[in-house]
Amino acid sequence: MLINRDKTFAYRITHRDNLAHILEHGLLTKHHPLADQNFVAIGNPEIIDVRSSTLVKLDGYGVIGDYVPFYFTSKSIMLFNIVTGYYEPKVPRRSNDEIIVIRCLIDTLSQQPQWFFTDGQANDVETNHYNDLTNLDGIDWDCIQQSNFRKADGDYDRPRRYQAEFLVRNNVSVECIDGIGVYSDEMKEWVEQKLKAAGLAIPIHVQKRYFFD
Repeated sequence: MLINRDKTFAYRITHRDNLAHILEHGLLTKHHPLADQNFVAIGNPEIIDVRSSTLVKLDGYGVIGDYVPFYFTSKSIMLFNIVTGYYEPKVPRRSNDEIIVIRCLIDTLSQQPQWFFTDGQANDVETNHYNDLTNLDGIDWDCIQQSNFRKADGDYDRPRRYQAEFLVRNNVSVECIDGIGVYSDEMKEWVEQKLKAAGLAIPIHVQKRYFFD
């Protein structure tokens, strides 16, 4: 089954222990005044550090680290590394049930004060940055929708293209969240309790296709 078949969604994965703070404050950059002091990081710290000093390729947009990043697929290379332990100990291995997928509509994110998207991993020198949705056609949707980031066929640039991103400056409010995907019924019940405690009615679904087995 194709991921993001209609090219309408952007996805962000996070550790389940971050959910309560997200439901209260939204998705924030690590430098935001309300950033979670107990945030559980799941990404590669080296990439995060690089983004803190890498300029966006658009005038007046600051550095990439000023933005909350999303992918156009839940099945990111980062998620693959997390659930397989491919980069342990740099990126600690975690189970699918520790991961929550937050889904937003691209149209909703594009209504935020400042945003841009890319045709590959944002901090790669070969990647282009755009702030016009007509350029979405330049993304390699085929590899993204097919969950194909292999390079065994000689396409060594495919992993970069697969990691195309949509980035929103500073924060994304909880009202922008279209849905939450989890791996199991047990996690669905767990998230439902968090949503109930927060007084929110965000759709929550078991979506095994969002994950790597």
